[in-house]
Amino acid sequence: MSTRRRTAAALAAVAVGGLCFGPVFGLTSLLLPVLVVCLAVYAVTELCRYRPTLLTWRPLLVLVAGLLATIETVLRSTTLAGLPTAETIRALGRGLTAWQLTLESTWPARPDPDLVVFIPLLVLLAALLVVELLDRTPPLVGVLPGLAVAGIAQAYIALSGFAAVLVALAFGAVIAALLVPDAARKPQRSVTPLITGAIVTVLAVVGALAVGAADPFERTPYTLQQAQSVAAPATRQASPLDELAGRLDRRSKDTVVFRYQAPSPVGRWRQVVLNSFDGANWTTDHPILRLGSELPPGPEVRVQTEPQHAEVEVKELRGPWLPGQLLPSSLRGVIEPQIEPIGGTLLTGEMPDRYELTWAKPKVDAKLLLASGIDADAPGGLGDLGAVPNEVAALATDALAGRRATFATALALESYMRKRYKLASTDPLPTGHSWPQLRRFLLDDEPGTSEQFAAGYVALARVNGIPARLVVGFRAPTTADADGWYTVHNGDALAWPEVAVDGVGWWPLDPSGQAASGKSVVPGSDTDVTDQARREVPPVNEIQDPEVAPPSESSHKSAGWPRPDVPALGIFIGSGALLLLWLLGVPLLKTLRAVRRKRRPGNAAVVGAWAEARDRLRAHGVAVTSGMTVRDLALAAEDVADERASAGLAVVANSVDQALWSGGQVGPEVSREAWAGVREVRRGLRSRPLADRLQAALELRSLFRLSGGDRLRRVVAADR
Repeated sequence: MSTRRRTAAALAAVAVGGLCFGPVFGLTSLLLPVLVVCLAVYAVTELCRYRPTLLTWRPLLVLVAGLLATIETVLRSTTLAGLPTAETIRALGRGLTAWQLTLESTWPARPDPDLVVFIPLLVLLAALLVVELLDRTPPLVGVLPGLAVAGIAQAYIALSGFAAVLVALAFGAVIAALLVPDAARKPQRSVTPLITGAIVTVLAVVGALAVGAADPFERTPYTLQQAQSVAAPATRQASPLDELAGRLDRRSKDTVVFRYQAPSPVGRWRQVVLNSFDGANWTTDHPILRLGSELPPGPEVRVQTEPQHAEVEVKELRGPWLPGQLLPSSLRGVIEPQIEPIGGTLLTGEMPDRYELTWAKPKVDAKLLLASGIDADAPGGLGDLGAVPNEVAALATDALAGRRATFATALALESYMRKRYKLASTDPLPTGHSWPQLRRFLLDDEPGTSEQFAAGYVALARVNGIPARLVVGFRAPTTADADGWYTVHNGDALAWPEVAVDGVGWWPLDPSGQAASGKSVVPGSDTDVTDQARREVPPVNEIQDPEVAPPSESSHKSAGWPRPDVPALGIFIGSGALLLLWLLGVPLLKTLRAVRRKRRPGNAAVVGAWAEARDRLRAHGVAVTSGMTVRDLALAAEDVADERASAGLAVVANSVDQALWSGGQVGPEVSREAWAGVREVRRGLRSRPLADRLQAALELRSLFRLSGGDRLRRVVAADR
């Protein structure tokens, strides 16, 4: 059986790999199940060590112990007095597909047992492989299952910065523990952990440089979620955009849709974000995911945000869309909530009576907005428009006089539409948002509702290179009722465009002028900030291209564990430099030391030959003490030195005898004879395995003076 140390080290690698899923579920949710599974597997190996008759049953015992550990730490709610039930077995079966359900959730995902269970099951599989491989393969193979688990975790979320450095150091320690020779094994016959660590470090540095060269622009790492994370679509419902005109009808506009309570008034509530237009229908092509425990703002939001909270009471609201905000963080009181993360659209299969919503609000002022450019890389911001009528394309160009796409020109386009087009005020209200209706609205000057204003704005903005999308929701009252709740009616239904602002994210505009019509503006709200910016925008022909600040380093950081800012590139470069210094510097120092010893005059050259032979053998693992003679060294080196090396040591011994007992200075021929013996020692050591010779060349201890080892030099000096 493998040693306890190697078993514990390999299982530690598996545990580290399992904890690499920390950014997916949160480290605290995984710590107990991962560690308990690994400890259970280790306990089984110890039991089999004391009872060898159980070795045949070890795989089954490992499997049973690991499943019990998983049940007690993750699925205990399905047990009866701690004992597995039929529901427990079904939960374990669902765990086989939980990896896919996790991909259909935002991260960090909610630590529900049906999702988390696949992590300890994966750890158990890797631990089982570890236990069986260590008895049948070289020790280094034992780290592969842990690396495989860590690799799967990286396909979910790639670690970076401090977390990645910690994981790399942990695997380095595991490799060293696996390769430390046993006490009964002679160290000179194996590659030391130091040499293996050097090789691993070289590969890591070269790999890091290769990855950096292949992707110098630090693009978002690949994740399986991008390829497979589409949740099952909800039952098809009429789009809120199609219902907009019906809500504004005079017969239903006073119907209460929902009420909310918040510390301060909320200007708008969104229902759905639409970014794809084929000329007839507005839809979204972004995936819908299960909402995790908390959703942080995306990397496109680089300004500071502040948390907001509200409680919503649903009255007359159909369909799966929940009233929400641009950057939702968490949702409580909703069964199986879903989200379209890019647009912030919230959905549910069962409409709740009441729920709590938290979200992040960007802290932005008018000056920052006007100084910002647009984010041309915003997903869906510059999507297709179908076949754009030639007259509409010409109108879009004339509206902005060919100015560059910036937030200032986005405001100029909004002002253009406010001045040129009129809101419809007579029944029946116009409906439709396809090109025929938009053509009549934009070119024939027919009045329109916020539906046509928003759709027309998005179309004109995209033609001018301004990333924009369409949002449907409600404007909210700024005055609370007597009970402290704010009431939203059908008549508050509204459509508006959003433009992608560099560093800020998506920002709402109001080309119809309806968002704040008849309502007071809440200080600090997006409407208030946009109003301030509107007053500062010059005529379109006087707008200057702004100076856009380069993106901050924080924009390249991916979500994950909280960590300090660690200069990972500097660490790799520094480690590589130290490694190179060691690989080249140690052999060079040993060569220079041999040359210096050989050039000593008289008896000192003979002493140098003896010291050189001694240090050469020290580097090959021979135990050398300060009181040894050359012949004592030859006896100690019997397992290392071949016949040629032994003969060379005999020559060195004769030369040392002459230097000690001649009574005076020896001639140069004795020195030459001593160093000829050293050459024979070197040639004899060349017959040793390549790994042993590499280890000896890079060994550091023989560079330092042996305690008491200069007694021979003092004797020779006294004779002089």
